[in-house]
Amino acid sequence: MKTNPNKSEQDRTVLTDKQLKAIPVILGAKSISKGIEKAKISRTTFYEWMKAPEFKAEFVRQRKEIVEIALHELKTSAGEAVAVLRKLLGARQEGVRLRTALGMLEHISKFIQLEELEERIEALERRYKR
Repeated sequence: MKTNPNKSEQDRTVLTDKQLKAIPVILGAKSISKGIEKAKISRTTFYEWMKAPEFKAEFVRQRKEIVEIALHELKTSAGEAVAVLRKLLGARQEGVRLRTALGMLEHISKFIQLEELEERIEALERRYKR
């Protein structure tokens, strides 16, 4: 589902400065509780704000943006991670080699399952678009 960028801009204009400043502080913390504390608002206030569609939409938008940035960083590190795993496959300790190999096989299996699921979903979407 795509979000309307104009709606998000509208949502931001109806939020108070305090709300706009609190969102990144809350999202930057290790937990909502710690974020609320850092933003110097009460738990009650935060949950009241979350009941407002405009605040919730902006909170979710910023959270998605943070996740997208993190995923991009992970993707750009994938090659380096694979190189480390390949190096560990040649480790002297048998246990390290075994855990590395099993971990790699598990991730490969999950990737294959996701690819197959994606293909099935695409086939269903094509069928229902007719």
